[in-house]
Amino acid sequence: MNRRRLSFSLAVLVGCLLLHRVVGGGLVFEAIILGTGYPHGLLGLKYSRRGIKAAMERTPAKLTILIAVPLGMLAITYGWDVYALIFYFGLHHALSETYFDNEAGSRHGSWSKGLLVLCIFSGYLSATRAQLGLGFVCDAMLFITALASSAAFLMLNRSEFAERARIIGFLNNHSWALIGPALAVLAVWYPIDWKVIILYHFGFYGLLPLVKQGMLSDSNRRTFWIEGAVWNGLGISVFLVMVLFAAVWNVQFLFSVSYQCFLALTYMHITWSFLISPGNPVWIKSLFGQGSGVPA
Repeated sequence: MNRRRLSFSLAVLVGCLLLHRVVGGGLVFEAIILGTGYPHGLLGLKYSRRGIKAAMERTPAKLTILIAVPLGMLAITYGWDVYALIFYFGLHHALSETYFDNEAGSRHGSWSKGLLVLCIFSGYLSATRAQLGLGFVCDAMLFITALASSAAFLMLNRSEFAERARIIGFLNNHSWALIGPALAVLAVWYPIDWKVIILYHFGFYGLLPLVKQGMLSDSNRRTFWIEGAVWNGLGISVFLVMVLFAAVWNVQFLFSVSYQCFLALTYMHITWSFLISPGNPVWIKSLFGQGSGVPA
């Protein structure tokens, strides 16, 4: 059981929302996104080398990577790829949060997990609907789906609410069953930028050992924190300096190029996580003949 996952998820998410509220959605916020996004993708690549190498020995995974790389590079030149990536990241986010704890997942049926994926995915799309422009009917359907699937998931697992300790454990292992629809409700009054959710993803998984106490040995934990601090500190510093350059010399094209490359990296990062992450559901592992790797 992840004892602090619910409170930790809320703390990171509220921090991201407040940061966006304070600095706005302009260049400073994008600098923070890029400064944490590049390290997330590049460190993920570093720790996933063995998994990617193993995946390339399997034909389905090899074909997927060979197709995904050029498609991801389209993000550098085509604006529509941002729109597609919002959906693609939403699916990645829903699966990551649903299958976060493999042991918890084994105690619940596939119907239950499917409801949770639907709850998180629809809640995410509903919360970011201002950027999607799907129209009132689709927005209303997403909102209702998020609330209904959350209620159905909780009802299906109502036996977990018999004792206080079991309730706390269940909500910690399935925290986004509440957070997902709560974001959809919040977005009725306060539209949420999808980059707030991706920043949450970078923050939460960048601090993962605080939640999963036994995931790393003492020596590896030290390396993890040092690398995270150095890479993220350097990344944020570089892109904040670029903000100053953009303000003084009006060279915002630097941000445009960096942002498009970030989209391409994110697209490919999500794709290889489907191929190698041990936290994937069984049907994804079967589809790609998945090798070994580190969670993305």
